Amino acid sequence: MKNLKNKYFINGKNFSCELKEPYLEDLIEIFLNKSILKEPKIAVAVNNQMIERCKWKKKKINFQDKIEIVAPFFGG
Repeated sequence: MKNLKNKYFINGKNFSCELKEPYLEDLIEIFLNKSILKEPKIAVAVNNQMIERCKWKKKKINFQDKIEIVAPFFGG
C-alpha cells in the first residue's frame, strides 16, 4: 500500500506531508520543522484572512487553502 501525502500551498510553494486531519497548528510546526512555541512572533493567514494564534489548534485546513506564514525581521 502506498503512503499518500497531502499537498498544501504555503508561502507561495507546494508543501507535502502525511497529516490525516490537517489542523493549522500541526501544519505550521511541520512546515517550520520546529515547535511554534519557539516562534512567538509569527503571523498566519489562511486564504488571505489572519487567524488568531489561539485558533490555530482548531482551524482545520482544507484542500487548496493558501497559507502564508510571516515573521518580522530587521532592515525590512
